[in-house]
Amino acid sequence: MADFHKNLINLNMALDTALKNGVDLGKKVDTDKAIYDYKVKKQGYYVQAVQNALKFIKGASIELPQLNKYDSRNSEMVSEILEMMPELESKDISHLKKITQRMISLTEQINFPKEEIENIFPAPSIVPEDVKSEVKADILEVNKCFNAGCLRSTVILCGRLLETALHRKYFETTGNDILEKSPGIGLGNLIAKLKDKGVLLDPALTNQVHLINQIRIFSVHKKKEAFYPSKEQTHAIVLYTLDILEKLFK
Repeated sequence: MADFHKNLINLNMALDTALKNGVDLGKKVDTDKAIYDYKVKKQGYYVQAVQNALKFIKGASIELPQLNKYDSRNSEMVSEILEMMPELESKDISHLKKITQRMISLTEQINFPKEEIENIFPAPSIVPEDVKSEVKADILEVNKCFNAGCLRSTVILCGRLLETALHRKYFETTGNDILEKSPGIGLGNLIAKLKDKGVLLDPALTNQVHLINQIRIFSVHKKKEAFYPSKEQTHAIVLYTLDILEKLFK
């Protein structure tokens, strides 16, 4: 239930980044043009970050009424938040920012169960039993690294999460464990193999993998130029990774 507050913080950060970069949420991104136009691609990335944050907020809002049972004093704040939820459909970033900040203010007045207010990024709602412990452990580390400002480590952990999810999807699709035959297979090659098997993947996944590999390669080859992601970039990468996990684990 405290996930709602965490996701509001994520949305607020995504909106700040979108505002700073002049993003228009009402303008459809030309995916064909984004292939060769970096500015268009970047705009699409910021739009996706906002959309992903909104998706997680809507999912987490379902459990808000349960907070009234935990503490009856939560009722007033919960009611106002739920009444404001339809306004999150707005394409006006300034209005979204105003609504988000009001919701954050209200959630900070809510009495959450103590043990729930620790992680910024929530685990996917559905995780296969055979990889559940691994995924949850990695997401716990993602939260620790992000909170501590260890942004490169956070991104590398996103790579681990994607590997786990994509390997699991390959096994689910083919019945074969690709790690047995190709233990060192890279994310790019794994994505290509899944596409060959007819698995539909988000077109932006390759760009995500490229960013992650920039950090991984530097960790092995010291002569490579280091890539230091900003907090906003790292935040967006984590949200996108969690969205991919949600889709793959359905």
